[in-house]
Amino acid sequence: MHDFLLDEALKRLAMEAATRFSAMVASGDQIPFDVAEQDGPDSLFYRYEPLTARFVREREEELRSLPAFGPARDAVAEAGVAASYLEARGEAVPAEPRERAADMLTVFVASLWDGCTEFALDRTRLDSALAVLDAEACDAGDADVLIAPLVGLRMPVSQLQLPHNVSLVRADAIEAPIEAMRSEGMERRAWEPQYLAVVEQGEGPDSADAAMRQLRELVSVMRLFKRGGIGLGPYAFAPTGEGQWRRIATGAPATRPGGYTLNEDEAAELAGFAETLEARPDPDAALTWAVGRFEMGCARQSAMEGLSDSLLALRAVLEGKGPVGASLSMRAAALYCEESSSREAAGERIERALGLERALMSGARTEGALELATWIEDCTRSILCQAARGELGTDLGAAAEETLIAAGLDAGDGTIVDTAAEWETPDTVWEELPTEQTARPQAWKLPDTDWEASEKEWGIPEIGEVEVTVARAHDQEEAHDMEPDTRIMEPVPGEDEIRITATNWLDEVSVGESTLEWPALEGGVERGQGIDTPRDRHLFPVPEDADWEVRELNYDHYRRRAS
Repeated sequence: MHDFLLDEALKRLAMEAATRFSAMVASGDQIPFDVAEQDGPDSLFYRYEPLTARFVREREEELRSLPAFGPARDAVAEAGVAASYLEARGEAVPAEPRERAADMLTVFVASLWDGCTEFALDRTRLDSALAVLDAEACDAGDADVLIAPLVGLRMPVSQLQLPHNVSLVRADAIEAPIEAMRSEGMERRAWEPQYLAVVEQGEGPDSADAAMRQLRELVSVMRLFKRGGIGLGPYAFAPTGEGQWRRIATGAPATRPGGYTLNEDEAAELAGFAETLEARPDPDAALTWAVGRFEMGCARQSAMEGLSDSLLALRAVLEGKGPVGASLSMRAAALYCEESSSREAAGERIERALGLERALMSGARTEGALELATWIEDCTRSILCQAARGELGTDLGAAAEETLIAAGLDAGDGTIVDTAAEWETPDTVWEELPTEQTARPQAWKLPDTDWEASEKEWGIPEIGEVEVTVARAHDQEEAHDMEPDTRIMEPVPGEDEIRITATNWLDEVSVGESTLEWPALEGGVERGQGIDTPRDRHLFPVPEDADWEVRELNYDHYRRRAS
């Protein structure tokens, strides 16, 4: 007996009960009998069956008056075995603990002499009854293994070993309870083999809970590995003694119909997939949530009912900002399809699935909806499998956009924004523009100038056509003073940049009958002074030996182009 005090208390009560009931029979109380036919259809005789258990129950007050009854009741209440014992025999379970223990003792003592004609104490029968009570009262955590039937599994191998001391075994290859062998509700025919998931339990008070979590994780791995209807049966079983089993509810919902078939190659791949996941660290919160949501969809009766679960799983791991700004559909297509040519079609199907979800919310029916929902479930399964193996890193959205960038955005729906662009570059290229009567102003930053360059290189303007006025950019007139047809969008110059503006300088000078002198200003100016305002004079220092008798200059108008 697991509990020594309970064992001794029940033995003492059984001895006192045998003495009391034997004395009552000797004093004239009769044990009732029932008449039953003899075994066999041709028998002409009847047999009498003593109803000894009913005799004991009818004299429950006599049993409760025994000196050993009180200590035995306290031992039963302390052990907490009364509820399970009464439930296993279909008896009512009182709410009050002491009363529950008292009812359990009555049923236990009555079972010791059920079918007997006298109340002699049989030690073998007493030990057997105590063993049954021990098995039923034993905690499931004390068992070595936990067994659960798998719904829908079919495979050609009799046993498949998986990581973490989990194995898939044919039910006829090991000792298992009859209830776990039944085909009802198992998505199989009665002549097809039943498969069980066997988990070895560790030590500790939480060993049974840990084993149950491993069973649930097994189903999750199998659903992630392949499409199909797979699940746990309603109960798991823990062996508690010789031929005795403790039944534990799994809490698993009804399994999707259709079954789950593995061939030999797939069985080996499943084992390898489980080993890979076992070696990987626990996933982050987003991936864990996505896998859980996806499993909820696989537990539903059809892929149509699980469509929202699959899409929520994709949103959990793929939504967010990125350098490309691709949509959810294109990100999922980039991870699901290896070929760039297939990503556009896959993205369109995902967009259709998003529309299908909205249609289902409004109660509309769409042709081909089940096929599309099944495809979305497979797409989600593929992406989550890659993520679980660690093939996509920790950020699936970034991995998807990197795939799109590597493919040249052939299947992308976003554009790359270069936020680091600069208006200035160290190298410049000058491009010739057509000659115009009125040159459009441009904002340039002058390169390092060789003032000894030839006229051909710098293109000095012809007299009478234009004047080159050089000034600080921040001192120029505002752009809106220009004519609308001559304004252009320009980069804003920096503080130290120089703006070169080409204007008609003939409007600023007066030409007499004589040859034009340089510079020509009304009222005359001293030789060597420019025509610009004083604020621009420092830009063109006048050398003392300058030759002002130049009559005609050539000018080529250039503009700067980024190299």
